[in-house]
Amino acid sequence: MITKKTTNELLEILSSIDSKATLQTFSEELRHSEKPLSFSQFLFKKIQEKGFTPGRLWEEAQIQRNYGYQILNGTKAPGRDKVLALCLSLNLSLEETQRALALANAGALYPRRKRDSILIFSLEKSLSVPDTNILLFDFSEELLS
Repeated sequence: MITKKTTNELLEILSSIDSKATLQTFSEELRHSEKPLSFSQFLFKKIQEKGFTPGRLWEEAQIQRNYGYQILNGTKAPGRDKVLALCLSLNLSLEETQRALALANAGALYPRRKRDSILIFSLEKSLSVPDTNILLFDFSEELLS
């Protein structure tokens, strides 16, 4: 079953495809197996995995309670900085954070950008939102809003 395969396994399958018909079959299997995940579903899953309560997350991410619940129920789409604050507060890995940013259509972190490199450092060092903001301030970069 295609849904149980890793990305690398899927890439191997793709590299072995030798005809348009086989590619069509592969594409159809993908289409039927896709279950699009929303940012709010991803966030809810991570809250559960990390043993957080939503209230604790809003507090640590410095997000207003009402707005946090609107993000969680999918009625509000958070901006990039809010997604990053949530990821920092949940202590997500860089890979998980990049996934969250993609799901939120918020643009990936790019290490060639000064601010993004500071944010990547903060994620890698498991810094809190306040500590990340201090670091951003020290480097004359815009704080997480």
